Amino acid sequence: MKLAPPGSGLPNFERLFIKNVLVPSIRILITWNIALYLLQRELKIIDKLVKSLDEELLIKKIIIDRTFAIEDDTRQFSINMVLEHLEIAGNKIKNVIETLSLEKEFIEDIKIENVKPKQNANNQYKSFKNFYQEYISFIKALDKKQSQKKKKHPWFVEFNNYDWSVFMYMHRRQIEAIIKEIK
Repeated sequence: MKLAPPGSGLPNFERLFIKNVLVPSIRILITWNIALYLLQRELKIIDKLVKSLDEELLIKKIIIDRTFAIEDDTRQFSINMVLEHLEIAGNKIKNVIETLSLEKEFIEDIKIENVKPKQNANNQYKSFKNFYQEYISFIKALDKKQSQKKKKHPWFVEFNNYDWSVFMYMHRRQIEAIIKEIK
């Protein structure tokens, strides 16, 4: 099965739904603290899903059915590749939040294909957990003032520092789908 290349984007209806319904709704309903709570909850669920799996299963690439908000090429990832993507994207988002919080322009062009996994490394789970401990500490210490400066998300609209923080908690469903196919 040939998958679309990285950076191809989401199906148009899905992208428009997220842009025009989900993003505005989240801006109304979710605070910094709720976003952090949701992220921590997702991390606990991921931990329960992943911690008992053998390394062999963590690096096994599986093709899954499309899940919400993932590109076509992302359907053929291993669990470690999802964790690596979340760490790469998380580092980028942390840098964006930090820069925008200082009311500075984030100059680097953000492209989805640049936050795709590259290694499928054996120690990815540990690296993922370490990064998110650092990210949570960063958010807890951050002044929770919404920035005036914004940076456009590659698929949606311009996000300020707060907007970037509230979209950190997705992808668990992709891990669940991979585990379902493995077992």
